[in-house]
Amino acid sequence: MTTPRTGNDLGPLRDGGRVAIVGGGPGGTSCAMTVLKEARKRGIQVEVILYEPKDFGHHYNQCFGVVSPPLLDILEKDFGINLPKEMLLREITGYVLHSKRRSIHLTDEDGVEISHALRRVELDKFLFEEARKMGIRVVTSRVTYIEFHPEDVVIYSESGSYSADVMVGAFGLDSTLRAALRRRTRYIPPSYLETVVTKVHPEDPAFLDRFEGTIHAHLPPISGVEFGALVPKGDHITIVVAGRRVDIKILKRFMKLPAVEAMLPANYSVTAAYKGTFPNGPARGFFGDRFVLIGDSAGLIRPFKGKGINSAVITGKIAAETIVHVGISEEAFRRFEERCRDLIGDLWYGRFVRWLVVTLSTSLTLDPIIDYARRNPTLRQALFNSVSGHDTYKHIVRSCLKPRILLGILGSYLRAIFSHRMK
Repeated sequence: MTTPRTGNDLGPLRDGGRVAIVGGGPGGTSCAMTVLKEARKRGIQVEVILYEPKDFGHHYNQCFGVVSPPLLDILEKDFGINLPKEMLLREITGYVLHSKRRSIHLTDEDGVEISHALRRVELDKFLFEEARKMGIRVVTSRVTYIEFHPEDVVIYSESGSYSADVMVGAFGLDSTLRAALRRRTRYIPPSYLETVVTKVHPEDPAFLDRFEGTIHAHLPPISGVEFGALVPKGDHITIVVAGRRVDIKILKRFMKLPAVEAMLPANYSVTAAYKGTFPNGPARGFFGDRFVLIGDSAGLIRPFKGKGINSAVITGKIAAETIVHVGISEEAFRRFEERCRDLIGDLWYGRFVRWLVVTLSTSLTLDPIIDYARRNPTLRQALFNSVSGHDTYKHIVRSCLKPRILLGILGSYLRAIFSHRMK
């Protein structure tokens, strides 16, 4: 028999406990599956309800669509899930980083970083179905409001209301839910960048072979754009721009840059574009009694795009383990915050790197840094780690704060200035 919770009972999830997860992306599904897995270890029965209004077969996701290590290992080890080979459309072995007049091909010097391009909606759909198979109750309707009471949290959706012991927010930057939480909690959403994404389909799929498994990342001289990228997929190229304020006009302007247009088929057309956002800093108040936010909702993602799926899955797992084994109070979720400390601490290093890159690319130029990176393997690896997410920003910054590298970068800038004056 299930004993009802009292208002101050905020300990670990008990037999008959109820968990509501808002958002059915990789973070939400990994959290849902981990709750069931850990509950079974304790020998208790719990109900997990997963809210997701999207039809993953039709709705587009404003994401690069790249999975990188250790995601595949996590899915196999922790959930016994192997992604179908046909889902992995193309191996990504490196990046080409473009500044205003320079470019550099970046690969992992250790030769271990292999990522895969895929259709993000297919990944979301696959993991969503795996969660359903485990016995997770799925509600395909939009959550409209959330209430918190001493004895429960009430989720309102387009299909009714549901009372749960705890709510996990995996809703990205959904404006309705951001506003609802701000009214009822101390939550302050993360700062974010806008993105515009489109796809280009070459008539001949062999056209994509010219990418040779590389993503082209650009720091373009376009006001308001922080970065852009071209990602080769199975039969198309995904193109994205990101910045404080970007729109389809800016996307088309980016696609007309010579270095970008050189990688696109002749007579390409933009038939559809998609607007999205992603966080570039941590949220505040992203947990409290009976709720915790994960992934993008909490701003727990690198300030530049990279390994966002990994961050969502990892924070989802940690949140679930905290709920089942530690508790559902604000104090319990401080343990969740502590376990995410490396990720949270790295956000501040990442924001510094982002500020530095944006400042140099708009006020000066990154050309001299790329020139020096061609000669210096340490700086070259640091650039690879920055765009791929292979290492933390803390380690990246520290690896570059060496007199030899700093003097080399300074010398490269001085040579560029002297050369420009001579002309």
